[in-house]
Amino acid sequence: MSSSITKIVQNQTWELLPEKAVFWKNRKTLIITDLHIGKSGHFRKSGIAAPAGINAKTLSRLGNLIESLQPDGLLILGDLFHSKANREWLEFEAWLEGFGTLDIQLVTGNHDLLHQSFYESANITVHEKLEINDFLFVHDPQELSGLKPSTTVVAGHIHPGISIKGKGRQSLRFPCFLFSDEKILLPAFGEFTGLHTIKPEEDEQVYAIVEESILEL
Repeated sequence: MSSSITKIVQNQTWELLPEKAVFWKNRKTLIITDLHIGKSGHFRKSGIAAPAGINAKTLSRLGNLIESLQPDGLLILGDLFHSKANREWLEFEAWLEGFGTLDIQLVTGNHDLLHQSFYESANITVHEKLEINDFLFVHDPQELSGLKPSTTVVAGHIHPGISIKGKGRQSLRFPCFLFSDEKILLPAFGEFTGLHTIKPEEDEQVYAIVEESILEL
């Protein structure tokens, strides 16, 4: 078990972090996905009970990562904001003021429904998909076809989790990274996102996030 794990992908150095993020060292870029900011406010507005302080916890974790790693860029692979604008978007904009020099790129996801003007006012560059070298960054990895053989797809959306059996019949689920030659899935970064249990294929490597460390399975 390690506090982080370094992977060489397409001759690039990526550090997998237990904070549910990747640090692309060659480009000094922090990569995350599925923050779902505003989800708790959206639920409460709809009359559904949701934990308080979720937005603040997510942004606090992200702020700590940025301060620790000092990245030049932040790449978000979709579902930055959960729904229509609410008070939590204003909280997010206020939080962003503390990171004015950070280059933020967003690959839009199915929940990113805000008008383009919101992203422009927050100095966030928006893409439907983003190709850098032999990496293709998208939100949903299942909507792609006709890719070059050398392409590695990097995505979110799935909220991958892995079930680990303990003694007896005990079974626990943990967020995880999934790696293969063609595809990389990142765990959801947000505090209020849930898990989708995956069943990896033989050629897929899984790294579970267990407490504050990463376990290679």
